[in-house]
Formats: sequence, structure tokens, C-alpha cells
Amino acid sequence: MRNRTYLPMELVDVEPVRIKKITEEQRAAMCRVSTLSSLEYQKSINNIRQDPKKRRFENDPFVAAWNMNINVKMITVPGRVLPMPDIVYTKSYRVTRDSVRDPGTWNMRQTRFHTPGKFPSIWAIINLSSLNQEVCVEFCMELSAIAAERGIDFTAPTYYTALNARQCSLPKTFEFVESTFKQTQTTEFYIIILPNDMEKRTLIYERIKKLV
Repeated sequence: MRNRTYLPMELVDVEPVRIKKITEEQRAAMCRVSTLSSLEYQKSINNIRQDPKKRRFENDPFVAAWNMNINVKMITVPGRVLPMPDIVYTKSYRVTRDSVRDPGTWNMRQTRFHTPGKFPSIWAIINLSSLNQEVCVEFCMELSAIAAERGIDFTAPTYYTALNARQCSLPKTFEFVESTFKQTQTTEFYIIILPNDMEKRTLIYERIKKLV
């Protein structure tokens, strides 16, 4: 505000305005810039609270007028681990909190779902990373073993296509992805392995979201 007059949010009534809708790319860019971790938020708040030139709480006329007192120290709230709920798989088998050794840790090994879901019979792997096909086959074998432990029938991928996006231009990568989706229209499930390059990964992910 120009005259530096501050009001509590409860007293402010903002008239609705029409704004131009942003694109998905602009939304993703805004989220990347505005998203901060809890440690980064804490650091930014501490920088204001510990800098006398920035905080100026004691000289603020609004604080004085409302008879407010602002402590420069952060509030510490103790955390707690929520109790684990009982997980019922069958009438004769359930996992209870007493059977778990560490609080907050669930032992899911050698457990089967009460009514296992059906894995799609037609699915595909689109590999856009530098991983070779052998690594992807090993992943499928491990996924198959875990599914079998849970009582899920697992089938091998119907389609496997690969393109190292790191060595290709974005237009060529987009063309490859779109062509793959057109050729596999009957596919019910996709596993897409994105490249390590964060910038390319973000742009490719945005394009895939539009296709599906």
C-alpha cells in the first residue's frame, strides 16, 4: 500500500475482478518459483525477524494502535506420530498396531489384499531416459514379483518403445510421444520414464498431460 496502512484480513473485502486465465506452462513455471520447502520458509521468516531494519515491529503505528505484541522468536510445536489403524486383509488375517515393531512403520511384506485389483491386460512402457531395455525388463520382473505377493495377476507390457530424449530435440521427442500414443490407443495403462534433465522433464510432462 502506498501510505503503508495495514488492516487485518478479516476486515478486508476484495471485489472480484476478471483476470486472464494462465496456461498450464505458466502455472507450472509459477509453481516452480513460488514453491518453497519448510526449511526455506523458516529461513526467510528468520531473516525478517532477526534483521532490525526489516522487522520494525516496535515502531509500527498499526501494531501500537491495536495494542499488539509480536515476538521475534519462532513458535515450536511438538509433533506426534498418529497411531496406526488396523488393516484387515481377510477374516483370519489382519495387521494391528501391536504387531508392528516401530511406531509409524507398517510391515507390508508377504501380505495379500483382501480383494486384489486387476492389473491392466494391455499396457505400455515409454522409455525417454538413458536407461537400456534390460533395466526396464528387470523393473518389470520386480514389479511382477511384488504383484504376485499381493495376489495381483501381472502381465508383461504389451508395448515397449524407447527414445533417449537427452540426445534428441524437444520437437522430435514430442513427435515420438504423440506418435506412440496414437499407435497404442487401446492401451489402458502407461509407465513413462522421463529423462534426468529437469527442464526437459518438465516440458515433456506438460505435453503428456495434454495428450492424456
